Amino acid sequence: MEKFMKEFYFSELGLSEKEEKILSSAIKIFSQKGFDGATTNEIAKDAGVAEGTIFKYYKTKKGILTEILVHLINLMSEKVVLGSIKKIFNDSSKKNVREVLKEIFYDRINFINSIFPMAKIILIEALLHDDVREAIYKNIIIKAGEIFNNFHIRLGKEGSIRDDVESFVIFRSILANIAILIFQKQMFNDKLPIKDLDKELDKIIDIILHGIKKK
Repeated sequence: MEKFMKEFYFSELGLSEKEEKILSSAIKIFSQKGFDGATTNEIAKDAGVAEGTIFKYYKTKKGILTEILVHLINLMSEKVVLGSIKKIFNDSSKKNVREVLKEIFYDRINFINSIFPMAKIILIEALLHDDVREAIYKNIIIKAGEIFNNFHIRLGKEGSIRDDVESFVIFRSILANIAILIFQKQMFNDKLPIKDLDKELDKIIDIILHGIKKK
């Protein structure tokens, strides 16, 4: 997690070394204890700085969390969240729909696994705060929907995917399956283990492409 944030997040922000340490420790503590359970003293100790140093950069504990979420969602959505999806669609001309969907599933699973502590924070805060939901909507959902819409139009013209269903409806169905699969793996893997992910993905994609009606 720390390696991921160092390479893909902090490098974009031009932060001082101390500020990088504070944000990295904040992510760690927030993900372990939640926002309400974390304290600035714990964050300071983990970062190896005095607690007063934190307040040189941020007025409140909430300010640290806001800083993390705003930068992560607004600055990194294109490069980190959407970049690989765009590449999959751009390279899809010689692949069938099943192959493309499988690539997307694997890409999103691997991505969320790499940032799961941060993803938990974003999800919790999105449930509580309009500004976080708005940032996610504008920078991720809308942009991802546009990328998928272009893919849908092309495949619709080729006759390899339904063009009588709105693009966003199909996009939502795919996204929901990805989200539930990730939720199962991260939260209930001990009770609902996925023994063979590749076979599981084949089943899910088959349902997406053909529905649940018996042939």
